[in-house]
Amino acid sequence: MTVRLFGAGVVAGLMLVGMSTTACGGGAASPITGRDLYRSCESCHGISGEGDTKVEAPQIAGLPAWYVSSQLERFQQGLRGKHPDDVEGLRMRAMASQMMSKAEIEAVASYIAGLTPRPKAAPALKGDPAAGASFYAVCGACHGPKGEGIQQMNAPPLAGFEDWYVARQLRKFQTGVRGRITEDPVGLQMSGMAMTVPPESVDNVAAYVHGLSK
Repeated sequence: MTVRLFGAGVVAGLMLVGMSTTACGGGAASPITGRDLYRSCESCHGISGEGDTKVEAPQIAGLPAWYVSSQLERFQQGLRGKHPDDVEGLRMRAMASQMMSKAEIEAVASYIAGLTPRPKAAPALKGDPAAGASFYAVCGACHGPKGEGIQQMNAPPLAGFEDWYVARQLRKFQTGVRGRITEDPVGLQMSGMAMTVPPESVDNVAAYVHGLSK
């Protein structure tokens, strides 16, 4: 049996829904909304999807719904967050398992897509954006020359993403912590592309991505 880790406010809210529908004649309770589902994400990603560097959770506000849905499904299927060294991924995989259906995944993804991103944070790394530009040219084939993302390539927008997060994910792809599952062609492709960036240039690429305008 799957136990949902909703906060007390959500539980109380759902109880009130049940009480109100009973009082009105015993009709079916209202379905759980994307806002309700997102409450279990707030402890890491923040109430407004602003992220929290203390728990290494990136900002997710405004990410396309198709991408959020795809990542939640990948966590559930074990295509992401399965490697024992992927601490953050393992945590996300457990949280993603709380979504009980595709409809719930789509609901929370739509809610996240509708959140307003905060202004771009200051760089956390000392990367050189100019030095990272030439290496990003390879990335632009999928993610777009301005980091705008291309859904047909299953490539999310990267422009303005936190540099620390971009660098962390590139290193996970390079070391096999992410993207090395045989049944995951998208991950395998990204793993191969990540290898085109020399390890000493990862922070520079991350700095370049962070500097792109959304």
